Amino acid sequence: MAPSEMPSSINGVNGIAEIYEYPPTNVEGPYKILNQYHSKPTKLRVACCGAGASGLCLAYKMERMLTPGSWELTLYEKNPQFGGTWYENTYPGVACDIPSHDYNFTWDPKPDWSQFFASGKEIQGYFEDFAERHGSKKYMKLNSKIVEARWDDTEGIWNITLENQVTKNTFKDWAHVFVNGTGILNTWKWPDIEGLHDFKGPLMHSAKWDHSVDFNGKTAGVIGTGSTSVQIVPQLQKICKEVEVYMRSPTWISPPFGAGALTNDLQKGQEVNPGQRQYDFTEADKKKFAENPDYHLDFRKRIEAEINSLFGMYLQNSELSNMFRDVITKEMNRRMGPGHEKLKEFIIPKWSPGCRRISPGDGYLEALVQDNVSPVFEGIKRIVSEGIETVDGKVHKMDILVCATGFQVAFQPAFTVINGEGKSIKQDWTNGPNLYFGVSAPRFPNYYTIVGPGATWSNGTLLPSIETTIEYSIKCMKKMQTEGIKAMAVKQEALDEIYSHFDEFHKATVWQEECRSWFKDGKIKNRIYLWPGATIHFLKSIKDPRFEDYDYTYRYKNRFAFLGNGDVKATVSKDVLGLSPYIRNSDHEWSID
Repeated sequence: MAPSEMPSSINGVNGIAEIYEYPPTNVEGPYKILNQYHSKPTKLRVACCGAGASGLCLAYKMERMLTPGSWELTLYEKNPQFGGTWYENTYPGVACDIPSHDYNFTWDPKPDWSQFFASGKEIQGYFEDFAERHGSKKYMKLNSKIVEARWDDTEGIWNITLENQVTKNTFKDWAHVFVNGTGILNTWKWPDIEGLHDFKGPLMHSAKWDHSVDFNGKTAGVIGTGSTSVQIVPQLQKICKEVEVYMRSPTWISPPFGAGALTNDLQKGQEVNPGQRQYDFTEADKKKFAENPDYHLDFRKRIEAEINSLFGMYLQNSELSNMFRDVITKEMNRRMGPGHEKLKEFIIPKWSPGCRRISPGDGYLEALVQDNVSPVFEGIKRIVSEGIETVDGKVHKMDILVCATGFQVAFQPAFTVINGEGKSIKQDWTNGPNLYFGVSAPRFPNYYTIVGPGATWSNGTLLPSIETTIEYSIKCMKKMQTEGIKAMAVKQEALDEIYSHFDEFHKATVWQEECRSWFKDGKIKNRIYLWPGATIHFLKSIKDPRFEDYDYTYRYKNRFAFLGNGDVKATVSKDVLGLSPYIRNSDHEWSID
């Protein structure tokens, strides 16, 4: 036969159409060779709880990291609109404490941020715009609250129960993989104070702001000194007749982090108020960012590098920690001005900066010393119809009461998660969180939490950790899809060892000092569920999964069933270059699909 007459799959003989099907649940009988090419993916069904930053990132990354047509995704969102925390939190002054140019997805810069620290409304706008540009909305099912996820060992799927938030009807779904993208600070809570709902005036929580209430000329009480109170109080001070701030605990109010790029570039030569963190970008600034992407990238990189370089401040008695204590103490005193000794004595903590998350806040300390603001240091005994009764017996009358008391920290998910043994996470996590790298839980296969307890929450920017954890989860999904894996669950011994490393590392960090913090599950002394290193250290650790830390259940009687019938994808797709990727002009990386 002449060479030209040889049959060749490249010329279209024996072509096979690409169809992806759900994998078989249980394969009976003796082992047989699969009639498929090497590592052909099976169809993977994925459900994600939440359509905030994590859900949006998951949809975007699955489109780029998995084979088109080989997966399905639903983002279940309990709210009528997506966006997560930036949709829910609309209180006056709500803003991000990370510079705006690094509070977008790392690959998706926004040159026209209006301020150095973006408002919640502008961040929500960014995520809404992102979803429009990338077609994310087709994956979403809004007003859908996940109630329970129950793992079926036999079928290798999560059975999910949901509640429609409009009709309150329940409905079911299933998935091979379940992703918890709800974040740690998601479920807000009323403070545990006697008589709270006896108050006869408007009562509101910072996370569910009532915009129908008019604060002008009114007396308002604000409970709390955390990051939300720090943002709300300066706004109320401007319009209320009087504001009483019930100081539950001291807090460090910091100068700006990551502002070096701002002061060295855009504010060069300008006289800058040292207490003023905020900066309004000019049209010329925005134009320069938009027209010079390299300059904009350098600006963003310098912000991130500065934040990553500051991790040393969290090491107890380090030079950086002592320097920060000195600098922030002087700055707080300067901002409160002369006098106000009782306030200064109370609000400046005894513990090191960073033991609790540092609250940056323009105008907060300045507001506390205004004539129409009264810090109240006595503890709250109870709430009465006309206001707050403090432990000294005094009743403080007010028109409006605001609880800036934060969230029920979701170290455990807000919904029920039950494994194949019939045990819930609540029952399994008897001594606190049990989460490897903040993402995987032993005995709960194919379940991924995006930046859960044990990841980076105290320092650095959050979105890179979300992105990298999602990429990690998708790499696990791809392994399951292409290697005939029914279930993969992280080993308890791996988690025991990483927690042992946590405990040893944190003996020398500021987080183990005497402060009550959600890093420690709301306790003063507890295991510290924070990554033992800077954000960039966490990213390096989670960039590539350590698959050796997992146990696997295979769908077939042979773990190598995925090798198939001896073909590779390029044989089937008749791809000349794909059939010769290792033939090259220089020694560079190559791979075979």
